Amino acid sequence: MRITIETTSIQEIEVLLKLLRELNLQGVRIIEQPDAPAGSPVSRGDKSIDPGELFGIWKDNPRDIDEIRTRSWARNWS
Repeated sequence: MRITIETTSIQEIEVLLKLLRELNLQGVRIIEQPDAPAGSPVSRGDKSIDPGELFGIWKDNPRDIDEIRTRSWARNWS
């Protein structure tokens, strides 16, 4: 599993790295990339999209959590 932390302050990064090192967790590996490329493959989301348009898309075909779980677990994963 990989976790990416985005911040605007180098001081916050230094504090987080110090905390992780002091916790000495066996499963945590800090990968430093001082020569990382300037462009990031991650981009910010489009804030102009209105999620309100999605509300009510299932009103004519309601589903409950048990039905969703049953269908999901019954899928053929091969």
